[in-house]
Amino acid sequence: MKKPEILAPAGSYEALEAAVRCGADAVYLGQKNFSARANSRNFGPEELREAADYAHRFGVKIHQALNTVVFGRELEGLKDCIRTACEAGVDALIVQDWGVAAAVKAFAPSLPLHASTQMAIHSPAGAETARRLGFSRVVLARELSREEIAAVRRSTDLEIETFVHGAHCMCMSGQCYMSAMFGGKSGNRGQCAQPCRLPFAAGCPSVPKTGEYVLSLKDMSLVERLPELAAMGVDSFKIEGRMKRPEYVAAAVTACRKALAGETPDLDALRAVFSRSGFTSAYYDGQLGREMFGFRRKEDVTAAAPVLKELAGLYRKDAPRIPVEMRFAMREEAPASLTMTDGEHTVSVSGEIPRRAASAPADEALARKFLGKLGGTPYFLDGFSAEIGEGLTMPAAAFNALRREAADALDRARKTPPAPFREQDFPPLPERQFSPSSPEKWGKFQRVSQIPPQSRGEFSRILLPVPELEAHLEELSSEKERLAAVLPRFLFDSEGEFLPRLKKLREQGVAALFCDNAAHIALGREAGMELLGGPFLNLTNSLALAEAETLGIAAAVVSVEEKLDDMRALRAGIPLGAAVYGSLPLMAVRSCPVKAQLGCAKCGRKGFVTDRKGISFPVRCDYDKSASFLYNAVPLEMSDRVRELEFLDFWLFSFTEETAQEVRETLRRYGAGAKPSGSYTRGLYYRGID
Repeated sequence: MKKPEILAPAGSYEALEAAVRCGADAVYLGQKNFSARANSRNFGPEELREAADYAHRFGVKIHQALNTVVFGRELEGLKDCIRTACEAGVDALIVQDWGVAAAVKAFAPSLPLHASTQMAIHSPAGAETARRLGFSRVVLARELSREEIAAVRRSTDLEIETFVHGAHCMCMSGQCYMSAMFGGKSGNRGQCAQPCRLPFAAGCPSVPKTGEYVLSLKDMSLVERLPELAAMGVDSFKIEGRMKRPEYVAAAVTACRKALAGETPDLDALRAVFSRSGFTSAYYDGQLGREMFGFRRKEDVTAAAPVLKELAGLYRKDAPRIPVEMRFAMREEAPASLTMTDGEHTVSVSGEIPRRAASAPADEALARKFLGKLGGTPYFLDGFSAEIGEGLTMPAAAFNALRREAADALDRARKTPPAPFREQDFPPLPERQFSPSSPEKWGKFQRVSQIPPQSRGEFSRILLPVPELEAHLEELSSEKERLAAVLPRFLFDSEGEFLPRLKKLREQGVAALFCDNAAHIALGREAGMELLGGPFLNLTNSLALAEAETLGIAAAVVSVEEKLDDMRALRAGIPLGAAVYGSLPLMAVRSCPVKAQLGCAKCGRKGFVTDRKGISFPVRCDYDKSASFLYNAVPLEMSDRVRELEFLDFWLFSFTEETAQEVRETLRRYGAGAKPSGSYTRGLYYRGID
């Protein structure tokens, strides 16, 4: 069985040293730009070079997080970031944005691509889409069970990386827009302000308020399960925490190393240095409920002080970790020679010519004593042989010089050559082909009953959940060419159920699939359906749109985090649209906060969470109950700004709780350019995100 990689966070150089000295096989870190932990210290160009040189000297790989979404105006800066990574000798890039992946393939094609957890890869079909995009590794969503991880492992030859310790976001990574909508600090840009860690209560019509921190989960810990994951074939164990102090990194790496070695990890020290009411393995065990929720209490903070000094001792100095073998030769009238190998790289150096010993000649034990003093290097002596002529010797300084020269030569031989960077322009992109007529209207509905019969003709696309299409296909027979199926946003273990249903709908004349996740794309391709890209693919630049077209996406909705000004500059060979109306989901969660506090029976799909200001946010589960969505308290409304949206090819209207009459009124308002009724938001279309 291949030894899995222990992958540690390094938000600072001190954390990097802690990871290396405690036994990590790889670290992940970020540059100052395009890193999903923008508030960690991160690394400038020279610091990155030093970090890579230091890590590589000890046989530790550097994975750079380049895992934010990128806007078109930032592409030149992205190119510089990739160039810096190449020059520093980074071993792999962790990427969310399809456009960033395209740029890496263009400028540094030999640099491995790892699909960030921000891509919400949670199933075999999602891994297949990552493979088609050129990724060699997928970092799986944190919300998966043991069986679901195993299913992805069986389905793909890609490397699999899983989080095994650290913070749980309430929301599926890459699918949280709460911080962005509340204050312009986007998690997809590494700026999350963590509003979910503030007090929120859960409620429903019969129980208006219960719980205190219902959007805050305990930290995960699968440290004791590492042997099980290793046997499953997981390639890399990832520790969360680029915002954490070096002592945390040291404790987590040490615990993982001990667990993999069959020893007992010190979970008490790990819990003391940082936890939120303890740890949970609920997702992995498939046991979601109230006990997985927790927050940072005063006693959690004070518990850290007594263990920090002890944990700092774990990484006080470099420890040798590379076994080497030496062959020493000392012959009469010839320079002494030393050959040193780490099993992959071999170097040979020459030193002084030995002299005749006046009294005690050198022997193998003496040579080993001098040459085996490898302190201050990454190496320790694992094998030694010597050929020493009779009666010969050398001074201690000559032995020491020979050892230092050999160690330096092996350092140079082991240094990772930088990935080549192609100095060229960005790939050519198509010019936008603007529609000569007004934008089409796409309507996304939860139920057929929401569609006003007299308004069906206004929609060029009618998007409906799979069960609604199956139940009402005859009623909608005249609209078949305009219908598109909508899958649950996350499929987890249900891909095998939905694929035959999609194929049957295709045979019955439903030709299109609306894709809001990478998994949908692979399933739609297999079902032979036309692919329509949704807003939660987070497409924010022209390169990403070009990749979408390569995957077979025929039209795409731009990310809800894109400013209108940036949208206008997009270039694509496919029709582009934007969400113009609807209650936007701020979070997509697998562990429903209302269910955890009250249960599904009391909720009746009418639950909500309430913040400390008394504002309530509806919570609705997906139609298969695989996930729940926390919606904004007010809808996105652009009815009086329609002239500013005419550059788009189509507009997406997303209806959740609206009645047919309310849908009709919404269409009337947009048709007349009338002002919105009631409270509303413009989303991020004008203010944008950091």
